[in-house]
Amino acid sequence: MKAKHIAFLSLSVLAGTFASCTGSHEIKITGSAKNLDGGTIIYQKSIDGMFNSQSQDTLKLNTDSTFSLTLPSNGYEQIRLFLWGKRYLGSFIADGGNYRLQIDAVATHPISILEGKNEKNMEVSRLMDELGQDVFDVLSRKGDKWGITQDTIATSVSKKLQDAVLALDEKMKGVDKDLYEKACQNTRIQTMWAFQNQLFGIAYRYSEATKQSWLKEWEKMMEFCRVNHPASTFSPAFHEVVYNNAGITYYTKEEPVNEDLKKNPNKLIFHYIEKNLTGQAQESAMALLFLRDTNEEKYDPEILPLEERFKQLYPQSKWQPLIDEAIAKNKAFNQAKTPDYIHFPDVDNAKTFKDITDLYKGKVIFMDIWATWCGPCRASFAYVKPLQEYAKANDIVLLYLSIDRPEEDAKWRKMAAHYDLMGEHVRVQEAFKDEIYTTFGNAQKALSIPHCVIIGKDGEIKFKSAASPEDMEKLKSQLKEAAQAEA
Repeated sequence: MKAKHIAFLSLSVLAGTFASCTGSHEIKITGSAKNLDGGTIIYQKSIDGMFNSQSQDTLKLNTDSTFSLTLPSNGYEQIRLFLWGKRYLGSFIADGGNYRLQIDAVATHPISILEGKNEKNMEVSRLMDELGQDVFDVLSRKGDKWGITQDTIATSVSKKLQDAVLALDEKMKGVDKDLYEKACQNTRIQTMWAFQNQLFGIAYRYSEATKQSWLKEWEKMMEFCRVNHPASTFSPAFHEVVYNNAGITYYTKEEPVNEDLKKNPNKLIFHYIEKNLTGQAQESAMALLFLRDTNEEKYDPEILPLEERFKQLYPQSKWQPLIDEAIAKNKAFNQAKTPDYIHFPDVDNAKTFKDITDLYKGKVIFMDIWATWCGPCRASFAYVKPLQEYAKANDIVLLYLSIDRPEEDAKWRKMAAHYDLMGEHVRVQEAFKDEIYTTFGNAQKALSIPHCVIIGKDGEIKFKSAASPEDMEKLKSQLKEAAQAEA
């Protein structure tokens, strides 16, 4: 599957270069880019020093591959750049002023500052980059610099992480106070994420006494990391740490809370934020909750009433225009009308997969196995229009088989309309769920989605792993072959 999407590390690494401080209210960046191989550069940026990890914009290149970008600045701001769908390029941090960059998408360090750089700030950048990679390695189990992944003693893990933070604090001295404070808080937020990761892994696998020892140490780590500090919002990992803390509070620690809140993750997290954070930390965490809902295409209708409370708390928030956009997209999704060419046949009595395909016997079926929570699945829908036209002209059935759970039924139906997925829509039933995983999954019944299948007029599978709509020429060839097979 080649559908383009941003492959964000769950840890947002500060892998770029800090620029010198000028105190200007604008950041003006010019430069050039090379070796993009037809790719597009996108970027994320902070708002008044609060990093927005849930929105992205395109860096517009001129015909000669040069660019010019002007952004507002209120103290140090952070810009992170990606080659869309391919790689993370790095970060650029500045406190106003003019800067000239060279971006080489294939270089080990893609971003070079040609004008405006500060050597000490660049050293801080390097240290942050190393820390970010170390934490990501822990989260992904690809490395363990501090020896914590196999350590079940909470006090031992927290000491190793705190020692690493304090050592970095010393190394980063020498930059101005604002940058130093933001950089120090970023190290604390990132290492807090590493600690949370260990807590989640241990709390449900070991004794109650071990669980309680981790919760006790978590509270101490909360004091050390100062999540509620305004500078914590500068970290791309801030929202992850806050939302994880909500989960630890109400599910691991089991702090009492209204059961209605526990039925909806967004309402529960919003409640936690309002109760436990203040000022800039509260504003940023709340705002990112709305943006995440849209960025991840959750479109939770129950998040809509929370906006009024946010407006009451922060009537002048610079996040509001982005929140307005997110709310508008949420409403459009939930209010979408299902066109008459999108069908949801009644399959409640289906016992086998054959019961489904027999509904369309005598026709070639193109089947797309997907789920509403699958990002690559949703990204693939950008390529369905040519397939829809071909299917209509050649009497081919488009069958979308969702593996969503029953509680996602309403969202599944809305998403079919949202993406204008012409065709037949079936959600896998418990009676033939195992058959789907056995037939189209691997030896361990693990099914990778999106997964495309072509079924012949006789109801037999012709291509168990067919081409995707993104490779339309190959898919056409396979569909023609299936159509020509004897029914």
